[in-house]
Amino acid sequence: MKGVKEIRRRIRAVQNTAKITKAMQLVASAKMKKAQQMALCSRPYMLLLTEIAENVSHFDSQKLKHPFFERRDVQTRGIMVIGTDRGLCGALNQSILKYINATIPKNAAAKFITIGKKATHLISLSRREIIAHFNVSDRTEYHELAPIVEFLKNAYLTGEIDSLEIVFAQYLNPLVQEPCSQHILPMLDFTAELERFRKNIRLPEEEIVFDERPTLVEPDICSVIALLSQMFLSQNIYRVILEAKASEHSSRTTAMKGATDNAEALAKDLSLEYNKLRQSAITNEIIEISAAIQSV
Repeated sequence: MKGVKEIRRRIRAVQNTAKITKAMQLVASAKMKKAQQMALCSRPYMLLLTEIAENVSHFDSQKLKHPFFERRDVQTRGIMVIGTDRGLCGALNQSILKYINATIPKNAAAKFITIGKKATHLISLSRREIIAHFNVSDRTEYHELAPIVEFLKNAYLTGEIDSLEIVFAQYLNPLVQEPCSQHILPMLDFTAELERFRKNIRLPEEEIVFDERPTLVEPDICSVIALLSQMFLSQNIYRVILEAKASEHSSRTTAMKGATDNAEALAKDLSLEYNKLRQSAITNEIIEISAAIQSV
């Protein structure tokens, strides 16, 4: 009966594991719904902000004097990677690292900024230069972005990096999260950004027409450009982080559901094996008793 006891112990262990993964699935599902709502709600606001920036970008180039709008030779790329703080979210972090390795050569002149402990760990293992790392809570409040935006702005203005890209897992639906990169600085092509946002929100494709009517800007164009560029940078980073958080919780929900289903299937198989062994043991005992009676 040693085999029966061992299988019974394994059944209890698997059932306990299934309870844990089920609880984690429910927690991740609750966080996923909130993160999805925040990510989806940020898209229309970012679309409107991009439309404003697109119109402003058609002003006289002599008036658009701001470092964020100036094209420069890229000597060092700045790449911000958004990962997760915890594991148990499937292959999300590994897929982001795979995307980086496929699109950014290891010998490229690039400096990395990471968000999330897993992203920091994976980029460190790949022996790439990390100049800063940050953590963002699951609540993803706007004020948490202040040190991140300030660091990125200073790194760009001082010339430590000449461009800024963000690599993250874009949220497509609860089952699909796709690694991608988005160009942030310098701000050059708002038309492409506008088309991409329209596609994400599933608006009908239409030609983007510049409003040629005379525009009065108060108090002056320089003040508006300075404020708009800062707002566009902050909001763009915030939206990307919200997308990454939605992808994280969706991936974790899917992973925990798969783990729960596998544990329940394994427990079912072990129970069947346990019942077979018990039935075999009972049958052998009956045979032994019958043989003993016949030999009397």
